[in-house]
Amino acid sequence: MGGFTDEEIAAEMKRRDDAIKLEEEARKAAKRHADLQQADTRCLHCGNPMRSWDATDLENPLCDTCL
Repeated sequence: MGGFTDEEIAAEMKRRDDAIKLEEEARKAAKRHADLQQADTRCLHCGNPMRSWDATDLENPLCDTCL
């Protein structure tokens, strides 16, 4: 990369890394939103929305975190 200083190269690499991180966060948020759209029950302990087939027990549903 002739003609660029080390600071300019480092700044460009940081900008690209930040852009990749933002893109990954947006992708995770979209996936979570899609998962929440499929939720048909809530955890009795914490109240997080979840799908019924992810529940430990249909009468007393608990999410994986609250187990």
